[in-house]
Amino acid sequence: MGVLLLALASGCTDSTGGTATPGDTTETNEAPPNSSDAPSESGDADPTVEIPPRPADLPLDGVKPCTLFTQAQLTQLGITDPPSPKTAEGEFAGPACDLDIATVETFYGYEVVAITDEGIGPWLTGKRNVEARLAEVAGYPAATYWFRGAGGSKTVDCATSVDVADGQQLMVTADNDSDHKFTLDQLCQMAETAAGMAIQTLQTLR
Repeated sequence: MGVLLLALASGCTDSTGGTATPGDTTETNEAPPNSSDAPSESGDADPTVEIPPRPADLPLDGVKPCTLFTQAQLTQLGITDPPSPKTAEGEFAGPACDLDIATVETFYGYEVVAITDEGIGPWLTGKRNVEARLAEVAGYPAATYWFRGAGGSKTVDCATSVDVADGQQLMVTADNDSDHKFTLDQLCQMAETAAGMAIQTLQTLR
């Protein structure tokens, strides 16, 4: 799990192209709208779209991502294996959790990472090797993103990072199965759905 996370950790400074779009998952090479008033959540360039305010802070300090899903939510997602806690590696190192769906026919799932040293702004700058769009997850602003140029038959995964507190994001990645049976739109919807469940649980803990 975490192919997108690991690859992005080694390529986050790419400054060629890139588009942050406010409403859909259609890829485009058009320049994003300039928003000089957009807030900056780190020392990087400002986002190309204005990030709405979050309804409340949900800090991730001390949070274990595997605890962010109830049994009912795991069942709804089709998770077959017990949640597996781990530590994410690379630039986004932090507490993480793998949620796997393993059957005779397929294997796929989700990776959830609690990131406490960067907000979602940098995903929306167009400076990373991703296509991104501003999304809303359980009432919170989020960035949904995928590898630049993805979308064909070999789409690997899609991630959603939710703006939970200043300089913090909850990242959920939906990984494709070995036969790449999910489309990019499906993977992004899967990531947003799982992220929404995690936010709902996090709200009960804060």
